[in-house]
Amino acid sequence: MSRLFVLLKKEWLEARRSYKLLWFPVVFMFLGIIQPLSSYYLPQILKIAGGLPEGMKITLPKFTAEDVLASTLTSQFDQLGLIIIVIGMMGVVVSDKQNGMLAFILTRNTTLGEYLLSKWIGQAAIVAVSVVTGILMAIFYTSYLFKAVSLARVVAGLGVYYIWCLFILTLALMLGALLSRSSAVAVLSIFVLILLKAITAIGSGFQILNPAYLTNHAVNIMISGNALPHLLTTLTITLFLIVLFMFLSKYYLYRKELPSM
Repeated sequence: MSRLFVLLKKEWLEARRSYKLLWFPVVFMFLGIIQPLSSYYLPQILKIAGGLPEGMKITLPKFTAEDVLASTLTSQFDQLGLIIIVIGMMGVVVSDKQNGMLAFILTRNTTLGEYLLSKWIGQAAIVAVSVVTGILMAIFYTSYLFKAVSLARVVAGLGVYYIWCLFILTLALMLGALLSRSSAVAVLSIFVLILLKAITAIGSGFQILNPAYLTNHAVNIMISGNALPHLLTTLTITLFLIVLFMFLSKYYLYRKELPSM
């Protein structure tokens, strides 16, 4: 346990040196602000941009506070936000393999399980702080421009959405263990992300096995207070995949890294 604590301190130090503790929350704060502002000022934006062609009329929908927060997840966090997470995490394991840090750590009576767990906990904490900071900014601007929202719904929906973020994070860590180039980790992670999001449009029958559908559950919780059917099953499958990815990462590094020491 003391070795894990030392590794977590190392992760904290690296996060400070790389400014992840600064730029990750700032990016999500920016994403959290964009949606309420763009939803509220959309008519003015269209007017400034020149309006619509003569004779053409479009009735803009009236956004509710819940709709705005839900759109923050689907239009901001679930697109650019997750790509930022992948880019920020793509070199977490790869860099340690390339500069010899992983081999050095393992010579200090540290197990691969402790190493990977410290990486996962450290990066998961950064993502949690970033997502929470971003949604707090969205709540503030939404409450100011529209109306107050149910905090209980937001917390419940965000909790479900965070599991999806952990899935993407763990996928990036696993690919970092399997591959030797950060660019390959980023490309494959983003490909899987896009593929899973595309599958959500196929039909509800396939979504019980799709971790990306947790976003839809989170949105429905924020809007109506109720999850879609089979939430528990999708959560269980996603958590199982997270554990499986960690196990595969450990197994691969055990086969590839330990014999070379």
